[in-house]
Amino acid sequence: MHADSLLKKGELYCQALKRFKAIEDSNVRGDCFEGLSHWFQPKDITITIKPERSIPGVPQEIVIYEKDLAAPITVQTREFDYFLVYCMYAVAIDDFHFEYSSEEERVALAKTITNSLMEQVRIDGRVRYELGNVAIVITNVKEFLSRVQRCIGSSVRHGFVQYFDENTQTAEFTGLNTIFAKRSLYRYQQEYRFAIPQTNSAETMLYCIGPLDDIARKTTVGELAKAIAITVT
Repeated sequence: MHADSLLKKGELYCQALKRFKAIEDSNVRGDCFEGLSHWFQPKDITITIKPERSIPGVPQEIVIYEKDLAAPITVQTREFDYFLVYCMYAVAIDDFHFEYSSEEERVALAKTITNSLMEQVRIDGRVRYELGNVAIVITNVKEFLSRVQRCIGSSVRHGFVQYFDENTQTAEFTGLNTIFAKRSLYRYQQEYRFAIPQTNSAETMLYCIGPLDDIARKTTVGELAKAIAITVT
């Protein structure tokens, strides 16, 4: 079981980005738009096609306008297809600051911020049912990241996935940012991703960073969801 192997040995099963493109599971783990560099809404793009040579009956220039497009236009790069990827669920909360001039305002603001923070850390029910109910909770994130880097090396890149609204937004991603960009339909997964350079193989790679039982513990997603509580006073 992957969860036990992670806790007891620190085993990280990394797959090539290319493999995630090929997974067909109704947009849970698989995403055919991995490695996305451009996402154009029809209103934001005009496409001009000019044939390299004259073809009888074909216009010298074909222009495609918004009215001709039924869905967004996408551009993907294959540059990072063989980069190894390791995915985790992560919780992050926004910074906040507030001022008040009365006790009544303080109480109201504290309640508002508490509700906002609880919504940010709320675990969507789909996580449990689609990704599995077993959870390994990392209690010392800084040490975990340090162990990953010591094992894999300084070439590993890591960070939160950035989500964009695929229904309204035109977006552009460059360089390694293309590995960390996903449509908002995946937002509930709150993914933190590791990306490791690799250029010539789509094979799964196993890294062992060592036992994590000193900085992690095993539980269930259900129990974790019930245990999370934040109160601003």
